[in-house]
Amino acid sequence: MKQGFLKGIATGLVLAGLTCGARAEGFDPDDATFNPESKFVITPFGAIIGDPAQVSDLSTDRIGFTYCSAVPDKNRGLLLMASIVIPAQGGAEGGGHAMMMQVEQARNFIAYLRKGPEWANVASENKVGLFSKPIGDVIGTKGDAEHLSIKFVSDEQSQGSVRIEHVLGGVTKAFGLGINPALKYAAQAEFALETALAQTPGSAPAEDAEKSKLFE
Repeated sequence: MKQGFLKGIATGLVLAGLTCGARAEGFDPDDATFNPESKFVITPFGAIIGDPAQVSDLSTDRIGFTYCSAVPDKNRGLLLMASIVIPAQGGAEGGGHAMMMQVEQARNFIAYLRKGPEWANVASENKVGLFSKPIGDVIGTKGDAEHLSIKFVSDEQSQGSVRIEHVLGGVTKAFGLGINPALKYAAQAEFALETALAQTPGSAPAEDAEKSKLFE
């Protein structure tokens, strides 16, 4: 059921831009800046809704694109749905993957993605070569039923990248992003989260509600 839902999301996000009259934006796969005003971009795989960051599905070497939205949950409050849309390519059907995070988890996700440039500079300056190090756990810890983590990875030339690893139901999905796309994904996620919180302030964590009272 969930797989079909994600395929539906992927199809909608890839095709929606082709059926509306909005202005398309050019797409730079190494861009670090998120434009919330962009309706869709044109990629080699067609039109992708919004202003996505480009990622690589490390299990299939297929290209994917990011999309973020926020959804209410009666038990957990507002949730960020950080999605990766995989367009049809190489003879394979399109699909996708979604990561659901509570507000504080989402803020950690955003902060960890933004650590990439700092660590990339260290890797480059010290010529560390092949190297991988956890940046932080977003959901759970290693060995838990669900574990979402962010890692820093450098290649033989000490060029840095960011890896998202999501373990759920015994299945691991891993995605790689360049340093700039990781920053863009962080900005996209932050925009979706903070916009939703502003529209539904009751969904914010208790500490945010207390802080808001200071400005009433």
